[in-house]
Amino acid sequence: MQETLILNHQEISLKLDRIAWQILEQHYNEESLVLVGLAENGTDVAKKLETRISKFRDIKVITITLSLDKRTPLTSQVEVLNSEALSNSAVILVDDVLNSGITMAAALKEILNHNPKSVRTAVLANRDHHKFPIQANYVGISLATTLQEHISYSEKEGEMTICLR
Repeated sequence: MQETLILNHQEISLKLDRIAWQILEQHYNEESLVLVGLAENGTDVAKKLETRISKFRDIKVITITLSLDKRTPLTSQVEVLNSEALSNSAVILVDDVLNSGITMAAALKEILNHNPKSVRTAVLANRDHHKFPIQANYVGISLATTLQEHISYSEKEGEMTICLR
């Protein structure tokens, strides 16, 4: 299947800058933020957002990883490293691509168990094929795709791309 480049490194970098500013605008009165990245790619995106947020404003940012089986997210075991940071915190749940919303819903369920102050979601690409009532608050790009198409985020040699297959 042919792969089509949707966003190149420079475009993704600009999207991440914009998302970081949007997060700061909506959390201007917070002293700290917790970014929860869905392992693997979500954590990579969260770390990139952490770098930008910290560069734009002097605010404490904690990035933690939430791991689950993305094939069976609703029934898999969820592991959150440093979960005590979630309690009474402004939390941003981060992933690379929002597909059906199932993975985000499972992650959100676990985050809510730790009594956060607020939870928002950030994704680089939103596919608009949601099966669950999960919407991204911060979005790099929204795409209307067919169910057979696949969007992938990758980083090779420091160069980020988002492609459609």
